[in-house]
Amino acid sequence: MALSAGTRVIVLGAGIAGLAAADQLSRAGCEVKVIEKRSVCGGTHRAHHIHPYTFDVGAIFYEDDARIFDLAPEAKSLCPTILRRQRRVAPDGSVQHYPLEPREFLRQPPTVLAKSVVNLLWSRAAVKRDGTLQAITTKRLGSSFFKSTGLSAYISRFHHVPPEEIDESFFFYRMKHIERVTRMDVLARLALRSFLSSAPVGEKVRRPLHVRPREGFGPIFDPVVQRLKRAGVEFSFDDELLSLQRYGPYFLAQSSSGTTKADAVVSTIPLDTLHRAVFGEASTLVSLDMTTLFISASGLDPRVGNVLFNFHPYGRWKRATIYSRIYPDPAISREYLAVEATIPPSGEHDPEGTFNDFRTHIAALGLGENLILEGHERVESCYPLYSPGVAATVPQIIRRLTDTGLILAGRQGRFEYLPTSSGVIRRVVEELNAAETPTSPAAAAA
Repeated sequence: MALSAGTRVIVLGAGIAGLAAADQLSRAGCEVKVIEKRSVCGGTHRAHHIHPYTFDVGAIFYEDDARIFDLAPEAKSLCPTILRRQRRVAPDGSVQHYPLEPREFLRQPPTVLAKSVVNLLWSRAAVKRDGTLQAITTKRLGSSFFKSTGLSAYISRFHHVPPEEIDESFFFYRMKHIERVTRMDVLARLALRSFLSSAPVGEKVRRPLHVRPREGFGPIFDPVVQRLKRAGVEFSFDDELLSLQRYGPYFLAQSSSGTTKADAVVSTIPLDTLHRAVFGEASTLVSLDMTTLFISASGLDPRVGNVLFNFHPYGRWKRATIYSRIYPDPAISREYLAVEATIPPSGEHDPEGTFNDFRTHIAALGLGENLILEGHERVESCYPLYSPGVAATVPQIIRRLTDTGLILAGRQGRFEYLPTSSGVIRRVVEELNAAETPTSPAAAAA
């Protein structure tokens, strides 16, 4: 059906995708109700204020032309700019550029480097793609470079299973930067630059990025909600979806606050959650939850930049974001950071154990001192688990749901990894346009 003026629409979820959908539908003249499980909007984009510190869950970096600023134009002037300095702990314990630094390979003993290059060329010619992440990464890098860069350790830590138990679609969705830099022509250019210049290849000049306001995400999302409310959009917070059924031309959504009748439903909540609400059974899809630790330290090594990834063989953690270097404040004497560790399927949120593991690991590497756990949070359904065959399974599940008339949009709603807010909003616009939603001028310009 065409989602035109007067159409009653339920939007499930008030993250970036849900707000973008509500905005476009409202501009098209639809009657919109947003149902959100949490007490606030923003989805996984949330800030925590602990003592003098402000920590985050979710991405905080935005390009200058990020689509979130079309959704919240007043927020751009409130978002300071910084240079994102991403580093990684390499397998040998050194701090290197993220994700790859070709000069590391050149520092290897000549015989080791020669064997790795031969292995790479052989892998390019001989390794066959079999649908697994192990095969595609080995084909692109060779088994020697795949291990020596730390990519193999990082991938296994991320998923809690080895690369041969991950679908190759993860390489193209989650590892797009790696996919680009491991193309043969790009590798050749990087190698040539490594020989001709003494400067690290990864240290090219980059554009500053905006980050969320110092005080958190409220200045971004609160004005969006208020504007949408003034436009007639209804928000129902602390409201969990229990079931969703179609009766003829209508949908009935049963939530913890009651029953809502609508002509159409746009879902941006996890695909498995929607599947359970509609069909009363699991979808077989699995998303990984994440433990986020909020930590302060008396000092951190200056080499770690402001975002640090763990490519080392040890440690549960995968990434640390150092907010004290993004929002410097002379009045705050300690460094403070958020540390992320994915939770295995059916695993437990273990903040104390994860913190002790991180503290021991950082101390052993000589990268930090006097760490204190200030707080923590379990964040649900952060990352789709790309198990073998998932690339074929997801379209089937989506088709079963869309055959009922549901519209699925966003990162969670379609079980796809979208690393930026711009990518999320773009997919929302695409899906709503495919549902014949009149595109507003603002959405078209976004």
